[in-house]
Amino acid sequence: MARATGWGALIIPAVILCSLQMALAQQQQQSQPQIQQVTPPSQHGEGPHWDCGQNVLYYVDISGQMLHRYDPASKDLKSVRFDGPVSPVVPVLGTLDQLVVGVGTDLVLVTVDWGARGVEPHVNQTITLLASVDRDKPDNRFNDGKADRAGRLWIGTMGPEPVVGQVTLGRGSLYRFQAANTSVRGSEHMDVEKMLSPVDISNGIVWNDIETLMYYIDTPSGRIDVFDFDPDKGTISNGRPAFDLRANNITGHPDGMTMDVDGNLWVACFDGGQVIKVDPVAGRLLQQVPIPAARVTSVVFGGRDLSTLYVTTMNKGLTPDQLQQQPAAGSVFAVTGLGTTGHRPGSRKAVVRR
Repeated sequence: MARATGWGALIIPAVILCSLQMALAQQQQQSQPQIQQVTPPSQHGEGPHWDCGQNVLYYVDISGQMLHRYDPASKDLKSVRFDGPVSPVVPVLGTLDQLVVGVGTDLVLVTVDWGARGVEPHVNQTITLLASVDRDKPDNRFNDGKADRAGRLWIGTMGPEPVVGQVTLGRGSLYRFQAANTSVRGSEHMDVEKMLSPVDISNGIVWNDIETLMYYIDTPSGRIDVFDFDPDKGTISNGRPAFDLRANNITGHPDGMTMDVDGNLWVACFDGGQVIKVDPVAGRLLQQVPIPAARVTSVVFGGRDLSTLYVTTMNKGLTPDQLQQQPAAGSVFAVTGLGTTGHRPGSRKAVVRR
């Protein structure tokens, strides 16, 4: 009897330990991010914007001169071509068919009839020029940009890049675009103010939930900076470093970024093959999510519950061997299982009439 009791004392903890290990393994498996390729490759995927009203993802192919619209529910992907490098794209508040699009260094307002599934989209021939910048630098182009809560657009420029990674530095600026006083459709234009200059490669922009801080990336700096933001005046001040990728031994260069509901930043690492999660207040790296493409360009939370992180990538400039190793490079990837969501109502929209 004593021996039987002894075996029982050994067996019960072993069973409990085995159950705990299995539960832990299942939990770890469930918490691992799931990554899925959701679009075919493009040359230079960038600028993802989730439209919560229509539950679709807009993004661009900068060098391919294309604007794309992806519907996750139907898997429908539609595209519109422009005459020049395209970036960024921001839907217009209060409309279902109007978008603000950067083409070169022109900011234009376009009306697109996307049509039913399987029907080619139609672009209205009336394209309104809202503003132009960097007229003294004809080889410049727009890069990343977003709208703040008031519908003002913050868009940066960069110098020419004849070879991927070889940019003429010091030629860019960060601009703020605000709707001029017009309420007539067809007569829109935007007032422009230069907010930062010179800039090397103007990239990721995002605000905290109450818009008292603006986070900003000038890629060659290797860091994320933070500015005090006045949401009423639309001004920035007191810029300082928030997180340095080099100091934290992170592979890749900071590119586009977004923020989750917990106030953490998700940052695309160009030539790093990953997205990183950063606590910008503590200046601490929280997570690294590998992406099956080296040139990760930008990120945005989307999906009906904003729990999917859409990741754009690039295949331009890759060698044949690199393309063989990264066949999905240039695609959009959907990352789920991250345990967080984006801010509601998601990506902000542009105001072009007041």
